[in-house]
Amino acid sequence: MEVANIRQKLHQYVDKGDEKLLKLMYAIAKEYNDDDDFEYEFTNEDIELFEQHSEARLRGESKTYDKKDARDIILGKKSIK
Repeated sequence: MEVANIRQKLHQYVDKGDEKLLKLMYAIAKEYNDDDDFEYEFTNEDIELFEQHSEARLRGESKTYDKKDARDIILGKKSIK
């Protein structure tokens, strides 16, 4: 597919896209165009979620995985018990 056709098709996707698609495309375009200036700022919601997970782990209510187990879970070779 030629670049002009790709550009036209992308415009169609953007024009019809929902919020999730637009945010995804924006994030990809922004990352592609930002050289090494990437700075992610955690939201208050992100921080709260990290704290909840950390507290659950410290109470022994959640499990951690070693590198091999995590890789196998991600690749679908092992299920979470």
